[in-house]
Amino acid sequence: MLARECPLDEAQGRRLSYMAGAESNLPTGDDRATVVCLHCGKPQEVGRRAMSITCKFCHKSLKLEDIPIKTYNARRVIETCGVVTVEKKGNVVVSDRIVCGGLVVRGKVKGTVVSHGPVLVGPEAEIRGDVTAPTLAVGAGAVLEGHYIIGPKNGDNGGAVNESEPTSGGRRPSVDDDFD
Repeated sequence: MLARECPLDEAQGRRLSYMAGAESNLPTGDDRATVVCLHCGKPQEVGRRAMSITCKFCHKSLKLEDIPIKTYNARRVIETCGVVTVEKKGNVVVSDRIVCGGLVVRGKVKGTVVSHGPVLVGPEAEIRGDVTAPTLAVGAGAVLEGHYIIGPKNGDNGGAVNESEPTSGGRRPSVDDDFD
């Protein structure tokens, strides 16, 4: 007599293989992204599809999604690890600040901007307010008004001269210096 497998054993084996497959559905390195907290500045890995998280270091909420702005928008603050895009007919007025992973401006922005990524300003766009960013690209005809701090942070200057450190000779260069 030949031994036959019991249908219950077969079903149970299938159930076990499903459970093993569930373990393999965990996010791999390709499904993960590294995000830097806007509040404490510490990096952490998150799932690529996540829209918001809580920082595991400072326990503050972080929004990860990109924010498109196509109309007039008056807010106290805009905070996201994603990119804020102000379209041509978009107009943003913030009383506190915009903190973002990147900023693309084709319309108008009024307020303080702190970007952890590039700030791209299109032609005929306007930014009125202070801007801090690692890089800035400005199109012809754009209007910029305010105090701009562009470049790496003090701790990560990549060999560049720090504004607070005196240059050679123990003094800072001035407008009256002859650079010929």
